[in-house]
Amino acid sequence: MATCSKTIQCLLTARYHVMRYGWMSSRQWRIFSTESKDSSDNIKTITSNDTEEFKGSIPQDKLSIRYIRGGGPGGQNVNKLNTKVEIRFNLQMAEWLPTRVKNRIEILFKPRINKTGELIVTSHKYRTQTQNLQDALNKLETFIKEASEIPRGPSELTRERIKLLKRKSERRRLVEKKYQSVKKSHRETHDL
Repeated sequence: MATCSKTIQCLLTARYHVMRYGWMSSRQWRIFSTESKDSSDNIKTITSNDTEEFKGSIPQDKLSIRYIRGGGPGGQNVNKLNTKVEIRFNLQMAEWLPTRVKNRIEILFKPRINKTGELIVTSHKYRTQTQNLQDALNKLETFIKEASEIPRGPSELTRERIKLLKRKSERRRLVEKKYQSVKKSHRETHDL
């Protein structure tokens, strides 16, 4: 029963997003649908590993950190020093991340994952290696936190508002339909 309510909550969240913003990208729909169902279209049971959130720190010994020449601030310094930072790690081999978070990262940040399954994060915002390294680690932490968030469903107040708006639009549609019917009935030719 818990998985059924999770599926309903996920669908309500998707509907709420569409009603509030008027659209939903295919990426967002994939995220909602993968949380409610698995690939075989059976309702997915939620395990303890799926509900875990990433709360620890990122182990830097598991990351591949490389310094390369890159653009950004620094003038001629850019041409002489390797200040750009590139962080890579194999997403599937990262045992410090929960499975659900790994799957969400694959969906959310697909353009940043290469063919070998490595997530690549770069930074060349600052003039020094240490600042760029810190910036890249902050980006990576932001990506992981974004992927570990579970989308909240709409509140009771919002659900009631959605129902009210739906009823109003249905009434408006019926009134418009009746108006069109009356207008067309007046167009009929009358025999004399």
